Amino acid sequence: MNEVVLCDLRGKFGHFRRFYTNSSSLSYPIPPPTVVRGIVGAALGLERHEYADRLAGLRMGIGVRQPLRTIMQTINALLVKNASDKELRGFVERTQIPTQLLIPDTRQEDWDRTSLCYRLVLVPPAGLSGQELAAALRAPIYPPALGAAYCLAWFEAVEIAEGVLGADDPELADYHGALEADAIVEFALDDRVRRKLSRDRYPLRLNRDRRLIAASDLIVDLLGHPIRCRYRGAWAQVGSERWAVIG
Repeated sequence: MNEVVLCDLRGKFGHFRRFYTNSSSLSYPIPPPTVVRGIVGAALGLERHEYADRLAGLRMGIGVRQPLRTIMQTINALLVKNASDKELRGFVERTQIPTQLLIPDTRQEDWDRTSLCYRLVLVPPAGLSGQELAAALRAPIYPPALGAAYCLAWFEAVEIAEGVLGADDPELADYHGALEADAIVEFALDDRVRRKLSRDRYPLRLNRDRRLIAASDLIVDLLGHPIRCRYRGAWAQVGSERWAVIG
């Protein structure tokens, strides 16, 4: 048995910029593993040059608890060419950046009571206990954000549980969260269940200079349903739920 930490990551807006976009800032629908490491590092109070090494062994499951949708907004950003005082204070011309934002897919009358919600299943790395990680999520040193700094977030339902870790199960099983596309051997989806499957190429790891060193295609159901399949990737059995684990 292994100690895992469960929590809900919530916020009103989110933006996780796709690393391959250029002039328009398109968003991933779920936080990439690199973002989750950054959020955990901020909660622990780690500096930006520390967390890549300290949390290199952090493994995680990332799932959707609240259906979401996207909207396009134009962000009025600073146009900085020479880092002059006038540029940094916004006294010169600005640049307009089309930006895709994530919001909860809900009725207008329910907006005040609804937020984006991602379920995180975290397997602590060596040198970090589940108690330490859970304590940091309950009282983060630096506030969490859903990608962009202006998309402030918060943690809810933080708990420590016992999980069984495994990989490469030849049997069909229901897997929660995002799965590595290359590790799916065979789908066995129920046609009676409405789904919204998303596949995209996500950044998995950055080095201490924040340069991309690993990426992979991930598949996730944006309505939060588990995906029934044969899976040769890593997983964590937590109670009755089996979560695909990305590391």
